[in-house]
Amino acid sequence: MMTPPAFLRAASQERWRLYAMEDFLPYSFMAEGRFRGIDVEILDRAADALGVGLDYVPLPWRRALLAFDTSNDDALFQLTPTEERARKWLMVGPIRNTVIVPVVRADSPFTDRLRPERLYRLEDLRGRRVGVVRGFTYYEAFDRADYFIRESSIDERVSLRKLLLGRVDVAIMGRANARHVIRSLGMEKELRVLATPLFREGRYIAFHRNAIGLGRGGRLQRELDRLHADGTVAAILRRYGEGSDAG
Repeated sequence: MMTPPAFLRAASQERWRLYAMEDFLPYSFMAEGRFRGIDVEILDRAADALGVGLDYVPLPWRRALLAFDTSNDDALFQLTPTEERARKWLMVGPIRNTVIVPVVRADSPFTDRLRPERLYRLEDLRGRRVGVVRGFTYYEAFDRADYFIRESSIDERVSLRKLLLGRVDVAIMGRANARHVIRSLGMEKELRVLATPLFREGRYIAFHRNAIGLGRGGRLQRELDRLHADGTVAAILRRYGEGSDAG
């Protein structure tokens, strides 16, 4: 039997439409006219194995959340798992883990371990002004905490600029993302990324809880499990300069 031409195979290929954050180095970003990044590469590997094509829709995060929630489109990533999201959507993953760290000014007295200005537990944020990104879910214990002051910004760049200006005492973000943003802003001498994580959390992709979403999500879950087990995810992370924890 003759193999169909490539354009015919592409036309008949099952395709999934995925929402994602548009500018989230090194996880997802536009470069040379293509959507790239750690999470994109992991999902592309899984989709190739499943024989599925992926159509990415990069948007600002709050718009991506709303667009997925109000549409029948297939999926949304990179999500922090919460009880509410697990009830509402099928949470598939993790795609990879993220390490949430404090970022402080270079002249800050904060350290990872040493008293009195240690900063490596959530409790150590008590009374501090903490920079976060508006619309982000970080970790349920962090999100529920009421003993520090949140200063929200539209993105990590603005949050770090507020830190530099002294409007917040510490900014909280993923380690890999912090390194990339600090480098892009040329702030390596002005800011420090503390080594000890505040917490680690998986990042997931959500599907609607309907017949199509449950079926596609189940297939993707099995493939993601395989990619973690055979070392593919770890290899992708290393290529982006990240360890198995990601960032």
